Amino acid sequence: MNLAHTSLSVCSLSVALLGQSVVEGHFLKASNTGGDDRFGWAVAQSGDTIVVGAFLEDSDATGIDGVDNDLAEESGAAYVFVRSGSTWVQQAYLKASNTNVGDRFGHSVAISGDTIVVGAREEDSGATSVDGNQTSNGQPDAGAAYVFVRTGSTWTQQAYLKASN
Repeated sequence: MNLAHTSLSVCSLSVALLGQSVVEGHFLKASNTGGDDRFGWAVAQSGDTIVVGAFLEDSDATGIDGVDNDLAEESGAAYVFVRSGSTWVQQAYLKASNTNVGDRFGHSVAISGDTIVVGAREEDSGATSVDGNQTSNGQPDAGAAYVFVRTGSTWTQQAYLKASN
């Protein structure tokens, strides 16, 4: 289920889950809520897991569950929530492996089972194809996608994707 642009709320998202005997309203909120993060800009669900993008989040953290410090304006983030009974809890705080100012990681999100893809529409690397050089910021706003995989309850980045041309 893709719920993209369901809510443009600054720090919260109300999600209605369909396909159950009763539609339940749930309130999801990032663990590091910040003004103007655009939490909820992109939302996707697979089973009991929801991924929420916040493309204007500002931390310069990299990888999984890094420290929120507001040192990389509009770098972006994604948040993973899992359902435990009737409650949703945050399982992971995802950041790009090459976080930079203005990359807007989390502008788009997708999930299928234990695989999440997060788009960073303004990532600047000149790399091409899969797992190229992430540090060569020679192509402004070229964009990138990041693939994360869950094993048990642990998320890891599996791939860094760029266009081949």
